[in-house]
Amino acid sequence: MAAVDRRLLLYESGSSYRFAYSRCPSFFMRGIPPRPIEIWQAGQGPCRFVNIIYFLAMLHEVTRLDEARHSPHVARKRQTRIRRIVRTTLEIVRREGREALTLKRVAEREGLTTAALYRYFPSKDALVAGLQRALISALADLTRERVEAAEEFGSARGLGERERALLAVIVSGFVFEEFSRSAPMEFGILSTDLSSLERTLPDREAGLVFDAAWEALSDLAVRLRVGEECGALHAGESSERAVALWAGLQGVVQTRKLSRSRPDRIDLTRVAKGLVAALLIGWGAEEKVVKSLVRLTNAEGFAALSESSMQFLGQPNP
Repeated sequence: MAAVDRRLLLYESGSSYRFAYSRCPSFFMRGIPPRPIEIWQAGQGPCRFVNIIYFLAMLHEVTRLDEARHSPHVARKRQTRIRRIVRTTLEIVRREGREALTLKRVAEREGLTTAALYRYFPSKDALVAGLQRALISALADLTRERVEAAEEFGSARGLGERERALLAVIVSGFVFEEFSRSAPMEFGILSTDLSSLERTLPDREAGLVFDAAWEALSDLAVRLRVGEECGALHAGESSERAVALWAGLQGVVQTRKLSRSRPDRIDLTRVAKGLVAALLIGWGAEEKVVKSLVRLTNAEGFAALSESSMQFLGQPNP
């Protein structure tokens, strides 16, 4: 096989692929139209061609591996660019809906060529998944921030270990409900693929979103486990409890879409908060303690999301 620069070589080994390339990204970044890339089986020569979308997905993986070799300065610049792209994506979806989102529009808003955008996101699905992962990460950070504030308050007020453990879970659930009301557009983007049976993303991108969501749920599982270990809750499977709590809240807040024309008939915020309390009591927490902590959380605004704490979600690009 003749050596050819600007070629992505894929070698098949079982069900996985090992791949190498020689400065292929720089070739694409110059805006040269791509052409089909030959796939070579180990020791057998070319066997078939791959379409450009598949090629770009592979190129994206290579770029992610190559990023590890970047200097800290270059890596920071890349992450800054990714955050800008994600924020631009959010602005477009906010104003015009997900259907209006295209790589070309995002690239134009960012002053990039469409080919250059492929260095960061190889497809629209990858871009949407990137936005969802960023929102999940932002919500997880906001939750940690509010939980830490509540725990510091509890320590200063002399709350016991069990009370602080339950307070952390209560605040986690209340922040989720607050987020669904304070940032409904972002919440809708976030929950589209996590709560719907319809497959709106390919398996690979959906898997990445699920991994980010699972990491966030792991935080909640840890808080539940702390409650179990200190005796505030009966022993149980903390991961399953975290999923049950999230799924229950998700179901309640999704009902808001159905009740928006008759908001006076039911207080869904009260239902969501009651669900958190009921689950904790069912898992062994003392009812009197849980109700007292719920009142404390409401009175002190532990779950409140200030405008500054949500800057990432809505701050426009300069």
